[in-house]
Amino acid sequence: MKKILNIFLILFSLVLFQNCEDDQFETSLNYVSFGDSVYSTGVDVGGNTTIDVNVFTSNIVGSDVSFNVVVDPSSNAAAGSYTVPGTVTVPSGTNKGTLTIALSDMNLGIGVNKLVLNFDNVTAGYDNGGSSTVEYVQNCAEVSGTLDLSFDRWGSEVSWEILDSEGGLVTDGGGYSDTGSGTSTTDSINLTLCSGRSYTLVTTDGYGDGWGAPGNYTLTIGGVVKVTGDGSLMDNGGTGSISSSAPFDTN
Repeated sequence: MKKILNIFLILFSLVLFQNCEDDQFETSLNYVSFGDSVYSTGVDVGGNTTIDVNVFTSNIVGSDVSFNVVVDPSSNAAAGSYTVPGTVTVPSGTNKGTLTIALSDMNLGIGVNKLVLNFDNVTAGYDNGGSSTVEYVQNCAEVSGTLDLSFDRWGSEVSWEILDSEGGLVTDGGGYSDTGSGTSTTDSINLTLCSGRSYTLVTTDGYGDGWGAPGNYTLTIGGVVKVTGDGSLMDNGGTGSISSSAPFDTN
């Protein structure tokens, strides 16, 4: 029994020593990192906003510690649309600092602006915990409209789409049901777009013999007709799909 007890005490001591070693190793790690890998927000048209990016140290600091922050060259954020402080401070007695970034609607366009942040020349005694990305877009002020269509019995050949100024698909429709001989179809689609932007309406006849008569399309925004056309003109003799494109804006 005494021998068993001695073996138990030896094993317990080894485990305790290992745990102490692990604790010592973990607490000796000292690094600084951003709170999240990605932060997202929006900026109102013609407006300004701020976003707080959290910065953490692995341990509570005994005195204020400052870290240099730089914008990585891989960023695609619009020039003049952001202001990033050059340093962020973790106050004494905490392990958290806040980097407040100012954003403005300066040349934002419609794409996603990506601002990649890095620590630079990290304070002695700290390891670099990696980068973070602030993604921001121009907020959309919505405007309502309608797209009115009329076409012949071959509705399955009719389709349409609205593209943004970068060629991205905003909304689309088509593939209507075919109807009986001598009949026609109408449709009115409610649209919600962003004001003050440019778009393109693309109308298509999948067979290439036009939308028949009447074969019209009219796009109206806020009571103003922006696009109108004759779908019967999309006719290449039925040799394949044919489309017509018409740019418009929502000003």
